[in-house]
Amino acid sequence: MQSVALGTLSLLAALLPFALLIAGLELAGWRQRRRLTEIARQIAVTDAIHAELGAVVSPVVRRPLGRGWRLTIPVPLDRPDTIVRVLTAAYGAFSVSERSTPGRFEIVLTPQQRPASRQISVRVPAGTSRGRSVSWT
Repeated sequence: MQSVALGTLSLLAALLPFALLIAGLELAGWRQRRRLTEIARQIAVTDAIHAELGAVVSPVVRRPLGRGWRLTIPVPLDRPDTIVRVLTAAYGAFSVSERSTPGRFEIVLTPQQRPASRQISVRVPAGTSRGRSVSWT
């Protein structure tokens, strides 16, 4: 009886690394499929908004574990007409069942960053270096 238990334990110990490897590969595959689904949904929402308004916003779509879709959109808060059109287009990118079921998705509006001012380039005349290197670090 002891030899059967010892043999079973030895077999389990030998198979454990393979089981852990397979479980890790399954987890990695699941995460990759989930991320690809997020990317596909983000492309669909972005295309819907861009078809309606042009390239005015760039939404970010995530699907947290145990929850529905979370759509974060930076919008110009000083332009309510644009916000309504963005929301309508983004809302239309989700299916009817996702829109009608509570908690299936949420839309979060954040203030849109203003474009950065243009940087002025500095020109150094070629004759002023006199063999020394000019560097900015």
